[in-house]
Amino acid sequence: MKYLDCISRHAAGDPNKIAISVSDGRCMTYGQLECASNKIASFIDRTTARKEFSSASPVVVYGHKDPLMVACFLGCLKSGHPYVPIDIHSVPRDRALGIMGQVGPSIVFEVESSSAGSLATGTNEAASHGGGCSSSYEFVDRGELERLVTTDDASAISANAVSGDDLAYIIFTSGSTGAPKGVQVTADCFDNFCQWALSIGSQHASRENAVFLNQAPFSFDLSVYELSQALWAGATLHCLTKQAQDDARELIRSLGDSGATIWVSTPSFAELCLANLEFGAELLPRCDLFLFCGEALRNTTAARLQERFPSALIANTYGPTESTVAVTSVIVTPEMFTSNEPLHCGVPKPGTEIRIAKNIDEDTFSVEEAEAGELGEIVIVGDTVARGYFQRDDLTQRSFGELLLNGERVRAYRTGDEGFLDEGGNLHCRGRIDLQVKLNGFRIELGEIEESLARLPQVKEAAVVLVKKSESSSHLEAHVVSAVPRVESDFREGLALKEKLKKTLPHYMIPKKVVFRDALPMTPNGKIDRKALA
Repeated sequence: MKYLDCISRHAAGDPNKIAISVSDGRCMTYGQLECASNKIASFIDRTTARKEFSSASPVVVYGHKDPLMVACFLGCLKSGHPYVPIDIHSVPRDRALGIMGQVGPSIVFEVESSSAGSLATGTNEAASHGGGCSSSYEFVDRGELERLVTTDDASAISANAVSGDDLAYIIFTSGSTGAPKGVQVTADCFDNFCQWALSIGSQHASRENAVFLNQAPFSFDLSVYELSQALWAGATLHCLTKQAQDDARELIRSLGDSGATIWVSTPSFAELCLANLEFGAELLPRCDLFLFCGEALRNTTAARLQERFPSALIANTYGPTESTVAVTSVIVTPEMFTSNEPLHCGVPKPGTEIRIAKNIDEDTFSVEEAEAGELGEIVIVGDTVARGYFQRDDLTQRSFGELLLNGERVRAYRTGDEGFLDEGGNLHCRGRIDLQVKLNGFRIELGEIEESLARLPQVKEAAVVLVKKSESSSHLEAHVVSAVPRVESDFREGLALKEKLKKTLPHYMIPKKVVFRDALPMTPNGKIDRKALA
């Protein structure tokens, strides 16, 4: 895997350079990262052989913004095992156990435990979620992991690194069936993405001595953007913890201390920072490139950023988890952000084509393409399309297929996004076709929230909608038909339902408001009238 080769070269050439720094002061050099990941890879080799796990069984890495998490990721890749990143703050413990139940991990590295408790006590709970999870997996807590990387023998370096179509990682996203679904990204997908991502804005923003800002949790695929680029280029990855992001004063202090030269985040996070007048070129004097993905970048946001950072480039990119983070890019010009037209997403990277489908044959995956300017479903064809969903052939067959690209059949993915290509080949995305929405950069299946509500004994029916109050203000709203007589106020009962949801859903999937109804409105064809609810 080219990514691993690059990191090893940097570790040999400049072992004392900081590879990963954290807003709370922790850090790890390239030499330490290489040594620690080699020891972890050797441990994985020994453990999986002893327990007779398959050579490519997934490994769960549980924690938050810790350099040891990155060492575990690399150790997994070096030993031929895909890693499954789970963030303790954005993924509730019950959901983490559900993911474990699906993947049946050979090893669980608990770099940090959540406030709800350790995963070590949840083996039976994880097994009850299905899949192959059992007590046979090896559980490694923080103390054992630290002992491993400081005292274990580093002489045995694994020769089983992932390559080609081997899985590199599995990231779980929201699923419409009530359970998260795991996107399988291969080593080639990862390498192909890295090489392209590093070219975005490279004529203006140097990668030498660069510091990439990491805002997203490692369980969110946007984090792959900066993680891959920083370590491939021999730069520094600077991670903002949740604690730093939750406090306005601490956030500004942390940003000022970061020395960031390349900013990677959702547009929503940038808008949050722009609300503070201290956020500007004086705070981040070396920042010369802003990279955005995960949700639509608004013209007004780009304009305000350019005003605060007049010397910086602003790049808008597009892509779902299923195509390895992003596949199109454009440098936003003043003419673009002052236009009345929404910002487009640019042109696809080399090795990728965007097809706009008027119709798709469900059986053969053949696409009837739209003309330039004509709306349709965005289909991605190319060398970063994932291998499908982990152990979900039904979902894979629905969304993944193969299409011809330069005379060869390559993987293709139906995004469920609506958009069009203009005469210049630029992609214009117009939002979701189905019940999947984007909120604050997170992709959310409304059906998963509805399923979670429906499982509660006091709920008879539920529908969740995204309510847009203005261009810059959106929130989730749950409409509920109660299954039991209501004895408290709607406000109190709504709070109680939200507290129950917090046990199984991430914070960004908790509805802001719960509305109780005697019945849900229906359309003439018998479906819930979501437009009326919104």
